[in-house]
Amino acid sequence: MAVSGGADSVALLHTLVTAGFYCIAAHCNFHLRGAESDADERFVRGYCDELSVPCHVAHFDTRAIAAARGISIEMAARELRYQWFDRLMDEQNIPCVAVAHHSDDAAETFLLNLVRGTGIRGLSGMKEVSGRIVRPLLRYSRQDIELYCRAHKLKYVTDSTNLSDAYTRNRIRHHIIPQFKAINPSFLATMRGNMKHLNQICSMFMAQVDEFKRRAVVDLDGQMLISMTHLVALPNVEPFLFELLSPLGFTSDAVHKVARCVTDSRWGRLFFSPTHRAIVDRFNIVVQPRDKQVEQEEFNIETEQTEVFRPIGMRIRRLAKEPGYQVSRDPRVAHFDASKIYFPLTLRRWQNGDTFRPLGMKGFKKLSDFFVDNKLSRAEKEEVWVLISGGEIAWIVGRRIDDRYKVVDSTTNIIEISLD
Repeated sequence: MAVSGGADSVALLHTLVTAGFYCIAAHCNFHLRGAESDADERFVRGYCDELSVPCHVAHFDTRAIAAARGISIEMAARELRYQWFDRLMDEQNIPCVAVAHHSDDAAETFLLNLVRGTGIRGLSGMKEVSGRIVRPLLRYSRQDIELYCRAHKLKYVTDSTNLSDAYTRNRIRHHIIPQFKAINPSFLATMRGNMKHLNQICSMFMAQVDEFKRRAVVDLDGQMLISMTHLVALPNVEPFLFELLSPLGFTSDAVHKVARCVTDSRWGRLFFSPTHRAIVDRFNIVVQPRDKQVEQEEFNIETEQTEVFRPIGMRIRRLAKEPGYQVSRDPRVAHFDASKIYFPLTLRRWQNGDTFRPLGMKGFKKLSDFFVDNKLSRAEKEEVWVLISGGEIAWIVGRRIDDRYKVVDSTTNIIEISLD
């Protein structure tokens, strides 16, 4: 049982214990309100002692964690809370966690999702059972719960932040929902009915999404490939893409733009979420995890190195040029005149404006034009690394060396670099 110390969780824990359920209490101290957070923890511990309920407490430096992950404090607190609940259930061999969400919470969440933009799942409401989470109070209002507390003389704490309009949820709670209740006194009951119907529609749609995934989505080496052939056959592309891409952090606006690229046959566009990128290719939408550090970093290769493990696997050998030497025809193996290579070498992603002299050519060429000539897809271009020697591109890794660094008749020593 998740126990914050507020009226909702106090009432639910009292109800469960009175009904004879075996419970343990789980309290999160997020350290967001200083002494008030610590006072809430002391209250919960004392209340659990009164009920002879084991009490487990977790402490989180929520602000620091939110900043490190680049997410809101509210989102960080939610993730920390449920991750800890999962661990605690596993440790204690307990099948579910009860949380004290009620009908007011469900209506607030519906309106909050409506304001922020969401798919149909965000409008289908909280479920009484969702995986290992159970919500026994969803049929009851905040007013019902407060009446229960008064009837049983239950004390509880009030989170001071719940009184502030600084949070969107509180503005909805204090100002928007009272207006709906003034128009319709049965607003919460009406919302329960609306969300029930939307949940039924959501279930039918998600069955279609699951069938689409089975036919048209492939997981290949950590990439998600969404078949363009199957996408364009859909009567409406966007809702399917939203269900596939929004869990990976893509916004509604980004999903809309991806869908427009599909319907308008605009290939080669690239879209980013905080954790992933989606490349709209001619045959697939390719969704890949982002490694922000690798995307921005340069990697040096020192003179004495014989192996490279990051960002890509490479082996380096130094060879004497033998009579009858033949240039390697394997694009994954590059041979350079050792006298023209300057260490440390640098590996980095290619950049707009990069030029090199392709092997066999006398003039320079933009990498972007080289990619067009070789019919590289957007996904393939995004994976290209270049090897830099003395500030110049010596190798489009795995594709073509620069003519200036090739092995010639006068070459005596060769540096061979091969991809693992």
